[in-house]
Amino acid sequence: MEKTQQRKGILPILFLGYIAIYIDKLVIGVIAVPLAEQLNLSIDEKSYIFSAFFIGYSIMQIPFGYLNDKLGSKFVLIISLSIITVASIVFGSASTLIALVAARFFAGIGHAGYPTSSARTVTDTYPMEKRTWAQSILISTSGIASIIGPLLIPIVIGAFGWRGAVFCIAFLFVLALILVIWKLPNTHKEKKQSNQPKVKAAMPFWKVVTNPVVVLLFIAMCSINIVLYTIANWTPTYLADERGVSLGMISIIIAIAGLGSLLGSFGTAYIVGRFFQHREKRVIFVLALITAGSALLVYQSESIAVLTFWLFLCYMCSVMIFSTMFTLPLKRLHESIVGTATGVVNTGATLGGVFAPMIVAQLVGAFGNYQAVFVAMAIAALVTCVFVVFIPSMKTTQKA
Repeated sequence: MEKTQQRKGILPILFLGYIAIYIDKLVIGVIAVPLAEQLNLSIDEKSYIFSAFFIGYSIMQIPFGYLNDKLGSKFVLIISLSIITVASIVFGSASTLIALVAARFFAGIGHAGYPTSSARTVTDTYPMEKRTWAQSILISTSGIASIIGPLLIPIVIGAFGWRGAVFCIAFLFVLALILVIWKLPNTHKEKKQSNQPKVKAAMPFWKVVTNPVVVLLFIAMCSINIVLYTIANWTPTYLADERGVSLGMISIIIAIAGLGSLLGSFGTAYIVGRFFQHREKRVIFVLALITAGSALLVYQSESIAVLTFWLFLCYMCSVMIFSTMFTLPLKRLHESIVGTATGVVNTGATLGGVFAPMIVAQLVGAFGNYQAVFVAMAIAALVTCVFVVFIPSMKTTQKA
């Protein structure tokens, strides 16, 4: 009974933190439009801001994953949210490119601790059959943030400017930090104090990073996140620069795409969690093919309404892929290494965020339009498709 009550309290706290996390990640593309106009930033300079975030995110994924296994998820959540709060305040106060890049770099470092520690908390609190559901509910915040953020942020920008929008996001991080400190149980401390015997010793780090599941998910997560972060960060710029769409209409299009993200997250929780347990590879394979096709059709669509539909479908399927793959370490690896393994896999995911702006800047610079960008997105989805096929079966991984 006590364990059930504990679960009920944990998910809402992690949910709020994830809302703040995803709003911060996803609306930076919208904020970058007025920011770039005010500070006269080129597409290359905007790419530095986006890449700096994911470089910071990438380098700290594995260290934070390791700290989760050693010191517990609550400790990492507190450190993570504290760093993001300070970085957000600095970003909202910055007036130079160097300051903006530095602030987003440290924001990325802070962000790195949240997914791994949330996954660790889910593993410590929920039984195996509930982990896909719990993790998918948390990841559904990407869809909620994709709807709420693009609709509200332009209103906040109109009233208080882009800096005011950044400070509003910082307030969400402060609120999440207070709740984590005050209400989140220290599951790591509770497990250490319990008399339960250890069922398995912690695996050496080199064995974690060379585990076939971890390696293949690292690559697949990187490729699918090239798709996700190109959509999230660069669609507003594409729509404004190449299609001549207003900021208000861009917000509506991104919000509709965000609905696809939300449905994708909940679809993973219900469809995959209920009907495709241990058959996740087949689901990812089909969804990757749909993602590749819809990415190509986004650019080919002359009508904004048709473009929005294909963007919606592309976002929905790619989020379903991400959500499904993100739960695989929780189900296929021993709980003693889940934090470290999730950190390694998330490093692959965040490297996708590093590569996406570089790819966009290079392709747009070379071809003068975004057609090659959408081709690259389709290729990235197919790479995901290929590497997922080679993930070992459930029986094989359980023996490891």
